[in-house]
Order: sequence, then C-alpha cells, then structure tokens
Amino acid sequence: MPDAEACGVAIVDDSSLSATAKLATAIDSAGLWTTLGRSQAGRSPDQVRIVIKPEMAGFAVGSPTATEPVLTESLIDLLHDRGFTNVAIVGGADSSALWAENRDLYALSDLLGYRYTTPQCRSYDIVELGGALDDTAFAGDSVLRGCAISRDWLDADLRIAFSKSRTDEFAGYALCLDTLIGVLPLTDKDLHYRKRRHPGDVVAALLSAAPVQFCLIDAIVSAHGTGGQRAPAAIDTHTIIAATDIVLADYVGALKMGLDPQVSPTFARILRTHPLPVRYIVTGSLGRYSNWENVPALSLQAARMRGQTESLDRLVEPWLQRLDPELFPLKHPLDARLNAALAEFFAGSGANPLLMLANLLLAAIDAAAGSYRTLFDKDALRRHSVPLGLDLDAIPEGAFDALVEELRRLEPVAAAAPQVSSELGWQYQGGAVVFRYTRTLPIDFALFVQRVDISRTIQFMNDYLGGVLVPLAHDSSGRPVRQAERNIYLPQPNYLVLYQGKTIDVSKLEVVEYGANCHRLYWKTVLSENDSAACDDGIATFDRTIEGTRVTITGRQQFAIPPFFQVFDPDFVPGLKAKLVTHAYQTFFDRTIANFEALVEGRDIRIGRPVDEPSIPPAEQLMPLLQRIAEMAMPLLQRAAGMSDVAVAGEDHRIDADGFVHIAPEQSAVSETPSDPERWVSEITRFMDGLGVALRRDLMQFRKVA
Repeated sequence: MPDAEACGVAIVDDSSLSATAKLATAIDSAGLWTTLGRSQAGRSPDQVRIVIKPEMAGFAVGSPTATEPVLTESLIDLLHDRGFTNVAIVGGADSSALWAENRDLYALSDLLGYRYTTPQCRSYDIVELGGALDDTAFAGDSVLRGCAISRDWLDADLRIAFSKSRTDEFAGYALCLDTLIGVLPLTDKDLHYRKRRHPGDVVAALLSAAPVQFCLIDAIVSAHGTGGQRAPAAIDTHTIIAATDIVLADYVGALKMGLDPQVSPTFARILRTHPLPVRYIVTGSLGRYSNWENVPALSLQAARMRGQTESLDRLVEPWLQRLDPELFPLKHPLDARLNAALAEFFAGSGANPLLMLANLLLAAIDAAAGSYRTLFDKDALRRHSVPLGLDLDAIPEGAFDALVEELRRLEPVAAAAPQVSSELGWQYQGGAVVFRYTRTLPIDFALFVQRVDISRTIQFMNDYLGGVLVPLAHDSSGRPVRQAERNIYLPQPNYLVLYQGKTIDVSKLEVVEYGANCHRLYWKTVLSENDSAACDDGIATFDRTIEGTRVTITGRQQFAIPPFFQVFDPDFVPGLKAKLVTHAYQTFFDRTIANFEALVEGRDIRIGRPVDEPSIPPAEQLMPLLQRIAEMAMPLLQRAAGMSDVAVAGEDHRIDADGFVHIAPEQSAVSETPSDPERWVSEITRFMDGLGVALRRDLMQFRKVA
C-alpha cells in the first residue's frame, strides 16, 4: 500500500492475470480501499455513495474507445465485496446525439453492453446527469460560473473516473481528464465545454467544485493511431492503470504511449491550477506500449486548426466518424450519404495528406469568416468565457497601494505628451505608448456615474468581447474598491486581424475610488495569458464639471506586434507609424465614449453573441444553402444524369486511342425541378458519390506512380 501522504499509481500488465484480476490488483496497489476508508467518516460502507463515470465514446460494440462494460461491472463487484453497495454508473449524452441515433445514455449503455447486473449478479443503477441541477456550484472566477451541474455528481462521497486508453486527433491523447467533461449536463458538450471554453479550464472548474478521488484507465485493448475516436485502431496493450490523483493518472497514461503529457492542451492547462502531486509512488513499469502509434505531428496540428473552427468542424464530424450504421444510424440523409463515401476513405492509419489539406482548408475558410466578422459584423462573433486565471491568495498585501502610486506617477508624463488632436496626446516611453484622452460630455455627473459604473469601465470600452470581474473588497456602501479582472478584446486596431494579430487577453488588479465630484478606476496588468500585451495599465476618471462630466483616460500600453509588422516595420516609412498609432487610439476612445453615451441612454453596447447560445446542428444550417444551390443546379444535374443513362443504355459510343469515351447523346426531355427535398438531396449526394469514386481512383493512380 502507498504511503498515506503520497498519491499512488499502479500499472498492472502481468500477462498471467486476467483483465478482471488486473483490475483488482491495480485498485489494491493504488490505494482505493484507503481512499474509501477516509470517505466513510465513521459510517458503514453501504452508506457511502459511490459514482463511476466510464468512457462511453464508442460507435460500435467492443469499440476500443469505450471502457469495457465488463470491467466497470467487475469494479462494482469488487466494491460490493467490501460492503460498498451504494454504487451507480453515471453519464450523459454527448454531441454525437445531435447527429446520430441511440446516443442518449440509456440506449448507448445498452448497446455497448451494460446490463444493470454485474457478473456476480449485483444490481446497479445508471444515472443520467442531466437532472437535479445546481447552478451555484462553481466559483465566480471559474469558467463555468453560472453553469449547472447535477447534484448526483456533487453529492457523491466518492467519484471514480474510469477512462479508456486512446489517442485523440486533436489533443494527442484523451484519458481521465477528457472523460470527466462527460459529467456536465448540456448535451452538446463539444460545443459548450471544448470549443466555446478551453477544456482545461472546464476540467479545472470541475475538479475545484467536486474532486475525483480515484481514477482508472482501461488499457486492456487500447485505441492508437492517427484516427483517435474518429477512426480508432485497436491494439492489445494488456494493462490497467489506477491512481488516486486524476492528473497523475493522465500523466502516466501519456507516458505509456510514449508522449510528452503536455502535448494535450487540456493537460497543459490543468497543471496551472492542479499540478502533479509533490509525492507519489509508482508501482509497475512506465515503459511504452509495444507497437504503439501516436498521431503524427503534422496531422495533429492540421486537426487542431480545424478543431478551432466551430460550425465547419461540427459540420464534417458526422461525415468522418467511423461507426456501425445499424446501431447508430445518422439522423440526416446528407450526413449518412457523405459518411458512407468519406469515413472509410479517411480511416486509414498514418498521416493522410488529403485529410490534412481538407483540415487546413476548413481552418482557412473559418479564419477568413472570422476576419470578416471582426471588421464588418462584430455582432456575429462569439463572446469569450474565461476564468480569472490569477491566484488571489498569492497577491501581496501592498500590491493595490503600490499600483495606485505607480499610476499616479504616470499621469504627469501622459499629460505632457504631444497633442495630436483636441482630445488625444501620446508619446513613446520604453517601447510603450503613454497617452491621455479627455472629453467633456454634456451629461449630468450624477446621472452619468449612475449609468456608467466606474468599477466596470473596462468592460464598457470599445470591442470588449468577454472576461470576468471579481470584487475583493467593498466600501461601507457595498461598492467594490479592490478587484481583479480579466478582459478579452478584439485585436487593436481591428485590421490587425488580417495579419494574425492576437486577441488582447489581459488580467489586472484594480482599485476604485469614489468621491462627491470624482470617480476613479486604476488598473495594472499582471498577466497576459496569450502574451498579447507586455503592459496595459491606466486610470479612468469621471469628473464633475460645469458643462457636465469630463471623462479622462490615462494609460500605458504595449501590445504584441503581428509577424507581418515585425518584418515590414512601419518605421521604415517616415511618419507612417505615428499616423497609425494616432488613428488607432483616436478611433478606440471615440468609440468608447460613444459606448458611455449609449449606456446613459439605456442602450445595449455588447458585441458578439452569448457563450451558451444554442446552436442549430450544422447539417440543418446547411440545408437552406443547399436548397438554393439545388434550385439552380438541378436542371444541370438532371441533364447530366439523363446523358449518363443514355450512354449506359445505348451503343453509340467509341473509345479513341487515348482511352477517352466519346458518346453521342440522344434527345431527352428534362422534367421540371422537383420540390421534394429528398429528391434533390439524393441527386446532389449521387453527384458527390461519383466525385468521391473519381477522387479515390485518381489517388490510387497517384500512389502507384509515386
């Protein structure tokens, strides 16, 4: 047994043991019974509520991407043997339920082989985690603030993640941390918990709200190779991994694959808040699995670029997923036809140049669409949901007083900067732009500060796309006076998006002052998650004047320069850089003042769409476009189909010396465009099928020549 103060991890691959015997040995060696003993808290074993979250990502019986049901049921038997009879399997539907049948928890568990009775005839329940929801479980600085989670998961005395050993074409590998996302209630988990939020932040929030006390990885038969879950390749690895720490479990599981664990963005991000245990004991061999194949680096990068898209990645996912169509038929006929043509073609092992090219093309299309929205249609963008990302306990006691003193010293420097307009003056200092912008508005001061909360000034500025604000101290009136904040802004100026300019992502400490005639906000940048800013510090001041309210914004900013402007430096053209800086700052703060005026008038200033706005399945979004295309293309398709039929039936054709077939078509009437959608879908997909056959034939010829 491991030391009581050390985490335990066991790797059992003894070839003389059966799979269930390996499971029993692993949980003994890793310390499950000690962990359960601590969870009892003086109660009898049958009073301890235990929930098990297995991986159910399979699309066929016996899939190597899903935890083997017999092993999960054998774990329940082992718990019963010790008197722990209050055990349930938990889970929920995932995004595949939107485009494939039988993907809800109960149908899926039945098809994968769960029988509600263990090999030793112990009954158990399967609990869907979409009910008994609590939306207060996550902290205010969490990426999941305001989101719900089931009390069935939160209230358990012991939570067990039972994952599967598998590669992943987006993350490199997917183990217990990835399986944990399945406890969240929204069906479209890929959309809400992997795309619109960073999965590492999501898992960190889950572990903070409800830690997982024990983890298992089923590596008896694993899934390796390029395809990951999309097109899994089974390999016998004859191993069970057990651990008392979920991060440690994934760490060991990745090492067994021969991977750097931090190749997974989820694992790399989770280390910030849940690092590896300081002390742990490993039982068993960390040697790499024999004959194991990981996702090639180029395939991984191309897939990740596609995965960063939202609609396009979700559109093609059902087309590429290898599945059993009898157990999990696709809901949409277009998806079914394209899946039949593409899934097997792209299912081979190793790097697939065509798939990589397609992934890069989809990423390029999405990037172009994103650039267009940034420049011309900001309301179509998606707002960002992020955690605060600061360790509030680590903030020095004098940090807030120090930042006020520092920024007050900046004010005379900014006030002395050369004026470039009646409102704006700026100059360089140490590579940063130090500026002062002031404008007097004919708005009563009392009304202005009532409508424009000084503590939220940064959120009201131009192009704010999301973030989180955490008050840390309040005055006697309940107003925040110390706070921490993280802000996400569009690239500034917006046209930098065309040159790979980064979204501005900065975390700040802030001090707020309230006076009868003056409100002030001081902010100091302490972190930039994406290295988009070396500094973004400032003071916002609202002063009472005879004319109304004077708004003054003083700041010091230094943002990352896009690669294009690192090569083609505007300094090479005399005066150009100064004009660009002036235009950028004048535009930004003119629009910020317009936002303040809109707030006074009661108008909404937010850009972008809500993070958790439901999304229509991509195939359904595609249908109106296809219908318009079909209305134009159907006559041509019908004419081509009629010509093909004549060619097949007729005898009037010849083959020339180069192998080309020459056909003399007969006259045939073309019917009107049918109104039945199934008809034109059938015609289009028939055309796509033929195109797929031609592409495969050409590719095979290319491979022979190569």
